[in-house]
Amino acid sequence: MINEYYWGLAQQAASISGLPAEFVYSQWVHETGGFTSDMCTQYNNLGGITQTELNDTPQPDGENYYMQFATPEDYADYFGRYLKLYEEDGIYEATSIPQYAASLQHGCYFGDTLENYIAGMTAAYEEAFES
Repeated sequence: MINEYYWGLAQQAASISGLPAEFVYSQWVHETGGFTSDMCTQYNNLGGITQTELNDTPQPDGENYYMQFATPEDYADYFGRYLKLYEEDGIYEATSIPQYAASLQHGCYFGDTLENYIAGMTAAYEEAFES
């Protein structure tokens, strides 16, 4: 089942990035545990985006700090632009979730295993778009 609000935000980010909204949405579902994580509900950060500037949300597995966004819409705009950073990693050639996730991993977006990231995104995609 798709969350219409976040689906609209994924479409917003996709319109900026030029990437499939289905991939963006599936990534966010995976990253936020179905839009229930503290990063999502308290800080409007749907993808674990970090910064070097000190704040009150340190990254537990790194040296950075999670970014905080005023609104989910602000995050969607930022994320749409942010994804363009992965162009050299092949994100614009991705035609499947495994390829999309592999390009993010190549660009050091996540520290999880590629297999787990693909599985999480695939499960989110299937629930939202194939059920």
